[in-house]
Amino acid sequence: MKNTIFVLLLLVIISGYSFQIIAQCSDAGVCSVGHMMDDNNDNIFDVNVGYKFGSSGKEDDVKYHSFQLGAIYNVFEKTSLQLSIPYNVQSGPLGDVNGIGDLLVSITQNILSDNNSTLDASTGVKFATGEDNVENLPMAYQSGLGSNDILFALNYTYKNIGFGVGYQLAGGRNNNVIKLERGDDLLVRAAYNLLLDKFTITPQFLFIKRLAKSSILDTSSMTSSESFMEVENSDQSQLNFLTSFQYEINKNYSLFADFAVPFIKREVNVDGLTRSFSASIGVQLNFN
Repeated sequence: MKNTIFVLLLLVIISGYSFQIIAQCSDAGVCSVGHMMDDNNDNIFDVNVGYKFGSSGKEDDVKYHSFQLGAIYNVFEKTSLQLSIPYNVQSGPLGDVNGIGDLLVSITQNILSDNNSTLDASTGVKFATGEDNVENLPMAYQSGLGSNDILFALNYTYKNIGFGVGYQLAGGRNNNVIKLERGDDLLVRAAYNLLLDKFTITPQFLFIKRLAKSSILDTSSMTSSESFMEVENSDQSQLNFLTSFQYEINKNYSLFADFAVPFIKREVNVDGLTRSFSASIGVQLNFN
């Protein structure tokens, strides 16, 4: 019973993190690093708990359940530390896999702030804490990507409008049966905050460009040593539309949800990141 309660708590925390951080999407992590710092927020520590659901679509029909725990600690007035860790469950025709996902740790520094605009810079690391080769299944079934990646983000807001750019430096080849090596990712984001009393609605467009083709083990090679081949069309772009909702119950608690669909969808799913849609709900706890 105690283990069940712990897992449920862990699940709720992660989707809460998705509102505070740049909106999550079907990417390798670049959408989730950094957050918009708020000069009017006097919280020292925020904890987020959430649940996220997604589907790969009809091609391989994998369902994703992610229970996430996240936290933001304001180290200094203009500096904050963020982390998130998920517990992931993947289910599809080839089987079911579950386990701890990849840990994401990042730090955000406010560079510029005045009455109308802010500029924040973030850097982070995604650690390969999740399994990437359970039962030799494809990457779509794995809880982790199997590489230690470095992430960067720069976010600018002017009144209610936000713009951001991010970059994910992929950390090399993983240990999956296909020995996947992803290309780097570039993110461009645009958002608008609509404030309605205690409600905040934030529609966003997120454009992600894979900058190089993925590389996998060439099983057709007749040589004794390992050789690799590029996956055709694995460097395609994707464009996601995501809307986040937040309701402030009081200064200590708020609820949030989001829903995302791709306008441009990457057709090649060798890295297991393609989603036909995703949605999350969660709660955020603020400590002064």
